[in-house]
Amino acid sequence: MNYKWIIPLLAAVAVGVMAFSITRRAVCRGSEASLDWLQDVSHLARHLGLSEAQAAEIKKLQTDLGSRLNDCCARHCAARARLGPALASETNGAAQAEVIVAEMCRAYEGSERATLTHIRAVRAVLTAEQRGRFDAMVAECMCKPCSMPGGRRRV
Repeated sequence: MNYKWIIPLLAAVAVGVMAFSITRRAVCRGSEASLDWLQDVSHLARHLGLSEAQAAEIKKLQTDLGSRLNDCCARHCAARARLGPALASETNGAAQAEVIVAEMCRAYEGSERATLTHIRAVRAVLTAEQRGRFDAMVAECMCKPCSMPGGRRRV
């Protein structure tokens, strides 16, 4: 048998795996960092030069957003849990599934609206100069792919 080609083949596979891993980490780490920065009040305080009063107000807004998003997520997950049995049902499964999917969409819309309300509330706390920097951070975050596998963002 001719084994001369096995070592170069294994080396090529190892290089390919390493290149994939390095590229994936670089891409994923960049998208997660922007999202985390917007959720980290201490980072916002440093980056935007927040006063203690502004930081405290934004921290309170972040807490409120977290509870609103958790509520939306709970409603979405509860509806999704009912979707499987509805799809499996031979009687009225299609109509029931449509109602459940609409409920899931309302929960998702609620989370997006809560986030938009939060962004506006944070902007209201900031000075004009801080708002410009915050808007740039939000725009950068929104232009990147979601950080969760399959395109879903962490909440």
